[in-house]
Amino acid sequence: MNVLAALILGLLIGWLIEWIIDWFYWRARMQAAMQSDPHVEQENTNLKARLANLEDELNRIKASTVIGHLLNKDGTHNFQAIKGIGPAFSKRLNEAGIHTFEELAQLTPQDMERILGTLYKRFFSKENTILSQAQEFAKHIAASRGKRQA
Repeated sequence: MNVLAALILGLLIGWLIEWIIDWFYWRARMQAAMQSDPHVEQENTNLKARLANLEDELNRIKASTVIGHLLNKDGTHNFQAIKGIGPAFSKRLNEAGIHTFEELAQLTPQDMERILGTLYKRFFSKENTILSQAQEFAKHIAASRGKRQA
């Protein structure tokens, strides 16, 4: 037991000594070398700019994937992206003259019941879920169009 404890204690002391040497000698030396070399500063600046560009590209890709499922291939709004709306409800909304999420978001629950019939209350216990999702999707589409124009 004493041998095992001595071995573990020796390993811990060795690790601590290595850490102290690394911290005070090598890291201090590397920091001094970086500060004295102008190429390191330039490369650091270039890497930061490249990182910012990559983050912008990632944000554009994320925005396009969010918008991608909201629009059909022909550019019309995909009402089936709203939870609970299928092809039949989407067709009824289009027949009623509702073609965008903005138009759908402006409807009242009574308008929805008039367009979808009694199925509206039967399938959607919370009447405003469709309308709130439509408002959210309309905001996403408007934001993506604003980014494209900027």
